[in-house]
Amino acid sequence: MNIGIVIIGRNEGNRLKICFESLPKAFRNIVYVDSGSTDGSIALATSKGIDFVSLDMRVPFTAARARNEGV
Repeated sequence: MNIGIVIIGRNEGNRLKICFESLPKAFRNIVYVDSGSTDGSIALATSKGIDFVSLDMRVPFTAARARNEGV
């Protein structure tokens, strides 16, 4: 089964940590899309072995854009 997970966020802090920890180990295609966090969210994703995409914040942010970038 080839399922991907896209997680989007900005300065989610402990909620993001809980989210990452709740992911089943069987899923390997996981990407975190960050929209300008300043709280270490990207470092947290990296420490969990999760790939990340940083959105170019010069382009208006929407949740749909973040999800699409993750895919």
